[in-house]
Amino acid sequence: MRQKRPFILCSLTLALLVTACSRNPSQPDFQKEISIFGYLHANRPLSEDRAFLITGTRPVTGYYDVEEAGIADAEVTVLEETSGETWQLTCRPENPGRYYNDSLIARPGRIYRLTVQAEGRTVTASTRVPPRLDITTELSPDSVNTGRQKDLGQPKPLFLECENPEQIILVDLFCNETWEDAEYIRPFHGSHKKPEGPEEYEGGPNQEPRHLYAMAPFRDLAAPQFENRNTVYWYSAMLVFYGKHTLQVLAVDDNTQRYLTAEHPEYSGGIEGGIGVFGSVSGEDFTLNVIR
Repeated sequence: MRQKRPFILCSLTLALLVTACSRNPSQPDFQKEISIFGYLHANRPLSEDRAFLITGTRPVTGYYDVEEAGIADAEVTVLEETSGETWQLTCRPENPGRYYNDSLIARPGRIYRLTVQAEGRTVTASTRVPPRLDITTELSPDSVNTGRQKDLGQPKPLFLECENPEQIILVDLFCNETWEDAEYIRPFHGSHKKPEGPEEYEGGPNQEPRHLYAMAPFRDLAAPQFENRNTVYWYSAMLVFYGKHTLQVLAVDDNTQRYLTAEHPEYSGGIEGGIGVFGSVSGEDFTLNVIR
């Protein structure tokens, strides 16, 4: 498996800035774009905590504030192509740019088309929701799973079932501790037990080592030590810090895969007439609390 760009479905904010510095005449002028960051999660409502983020880009020469960048008056609809059913997404005044509709529950295998009309522009995208990903494990998605690092890997495997052997599976691990509270499980040396600052904790643009993930086709997850069942068990090697983590095991659509692997992700997420990503996933989230 190869390590890719950081990816957190529930908390990642797309703050993409398309610009040029006016002091450099060789660079192009700033062109404002409509930016969309949103995912449909199979068999789960598009609730407010999973809201799409719709913003206008800002020049990098100015201060960026997601609340100010959020577009509050967009017309946002999602159409399910087979049935023709349509949902209108709305945002609350106190959360501009975050659009949702609790009645929208995406179904595996269905195609959903997004249309956003804002600031005189029309932006569209479509996604086919991945097939259902069944996960059998002792870990609970509804409570905190506590254990030592060595107890959370191969001793507690996650067995996966999916109808498509070529389906791309994403395993995403994100440490939820603040950098001040984070402590290395394996310090680089005895006196360096904690990150010295947020830069060390986040690891720069890729957010490593705080955030690690990998992708592989479902067929490649067959594990001989588990009778060739398709298995995820290696995530303990990704645990760098003590404390609480979010573990996601997900089947991802083509838009999401391209967004995570392309050289220019903002242009690879399936958005037409704008930038960002409109994707869909199927799977589970787990909370891990790694203790000493």
